[in-house]
Amino acid sequence: MVDQYRLLTAATEGYDDFSFEERLASFYYIVLDTLGEQRAFVQETFDSEVRSASSLRADLRAALRTLFADDRIPRTNQLVTGFWPVQAVLTEVTFALIRHWITDDTENQAATTALVDKLVAFIAELVTFRGVSTGVELAWHVVQHDALGLRRLPIVGRLLPGGTSPSPD
Repeated sequence: MVDQYRLLTAATEGYDDFSFEERLASFYYIVLDTLGEQRAFVQETFDSEVRSASSLRADLRAALRTLFADDRIPRTNQLVTGFWPVQAVLTEVTFALIRHWITDDTENQAATTALVDKLVAFIAELVTFRGVSTGVELAWHVVQHDALGLRRLPIVGRLLPGGTSPSPD
């Protein structure tokens, strides 16, 4: 299934220009479409030893790891998304999505489609949010230029470059 995802994305013209959100949505839809080819088997065996004995979890985690190393994700955010517990949670979210799809009896699995769209929008918003990197840049600028006068504070001033030690009174 993950191999099929890689083949399809490699063959998709313009895939390199896709946003992170479009890449993540493609991942989920390709996974679900691939599973849909054997829907009855997946429904019967997904939460059994058949799946547990497979490499599905490792394959999904590896594909997600690659997706979350995307250059469109700010480096500061990649410090979090590259962390294995985050990838493990995202893998479990993917399993929950598949379980939802398995039981989705709406026409054309419309409930699953809506869930994928909302999930992808939420994840993309979190990981591409530039507030953290902008905040780090702001903090670094404030420290470098002592914009808040922190060097004058007795304890903090000693920790900052160019800080002064207070004179004893």
